Amino acid sequence: MKKDNLELRIFVCFVLTILYVQYALLANNNKLLEVGDEPKQESVSVLRGFEVRIVNDYTNERLELTETLGEALSYIEEYREHHEDLIAFDISTGAQVGSSIDGNGVIYSETVTNSQ
Repeated sequence: MKKDNLELRIFVCFVLTILYVQYALLANNNKLLEVGDEPKQESVSVLRGFEVRIVNDYTNERLELTETLGEALSYIEEYREHHEDLIAFDISTGAQVGSSIDGNGVIYSETVTNSQ
């Protein structure tokens, strides 16, 4: 009889725990969205700026984040003597905008040329 009582108590505790969790989830959902309220729109932030990465056969690592293209190119200019594999990317578009390849700090355009 005691064994049956223990199993019954464990089962009741289990059911109460599940009911409590469901109640807590329901209560949190109601706090987020009260009756008559419109669903809240989450703002989407646009990433801006530039990143300088070292890209070669061994690594592809972000070295610097900058707010302007000029700062990114200055970073490349400063370290191009030590690295020929620095590349600047526009974070918002993912486009490559600068490089230290051949030590030139070339700025690339995003225009597409059609060859016929």
